[in-house]
Amino acid sequence: MSADGFPPPPPPHLAPPPGAVGYQRGPWGAVTLKRVGGLAKAIVILVAVVAVGQALSLIFVPRQLDSARDFVAGRIDDDEFLERQIAYSAASALVALATLAVAVLSIIWLYRVAGNHRALQRRTTWGPGWAIGGWFLPPFLYVIPTLMLREHWKAAEPSSPVGDESWRRSPEPVLVWVWFVVYSLLPILITSTGGAFFYGGFSNDAEDIADGIIDGERALWLGAIAGIAGAVLWGFVVRGLSARHRALTGEDAAR
Repeated sequence: MSADGFPPPPPPHLAPPPGAVGYQRGPWGAVTLKRVGGLAKAIVILVAVVAVGQALSLIFVPRQLDSARDFVAGRIDDDEFLERQIAYSAASALVALATLAVAVLSIIWLYRVAGNHRALQRRTTWGPGWAIGGWFLPPFLYVIPTLMLREHWKAAEPSSPVGDESWRRSPEPVLVWVWFVVYSLLPILITSTGGAFFYGGFSNDAEDIADGIIDGERALWLGAIAGIAGAVLWGFVVRGLSARHRALTGEDAAR
């Protein structure tokens, strides 16, 4: 047994059989790297929770519209109207909490991916710090995170050796661009044509809430659908990039 814990190489006079490929160790252990697999699994679970919450919201939309119209027409009073909001509000709270958890874990996950790539001598434009600040510049339009995801998807090319720049010629990650359109651009389009997602703002007034539901009917439907699609796509982005990254670093084989 050699000093690094691996068995010694075979005698030089022995040749491998035709078609055999030697085992290649990843760079894990050669440089300081951080695991991303556990974070990726947690994010995928949480985005599933977000998608379920959005699906529940979608189911409750007809009830929301009916209750708002009944209230405006005077067929129900304030208390009954507000009671009918409980189910939708609970689903919205579930989505909000799970989305917050996804956001925090996603920042940590992307920070680790970017840091590992720098440790592997990938000369990326978007360093680890952008995994935090990029989500806030500019607000609600995730251009920098998209560009960062695109670059690090390419940088995670497992066939590109450490210190080699061939990863830059990797194919474009179409999935990242689809996520950007659905998660960033589609909500802007919906809110500009069909009212605000958060009907009634932060008002507790039943009339404001009812008016917001009726005026924002299109946003209620499309917002929930876009939320489901965005959550599912983000899960695929995280899972896909993490798989490439783990293959590059050798994380799965490390103990």
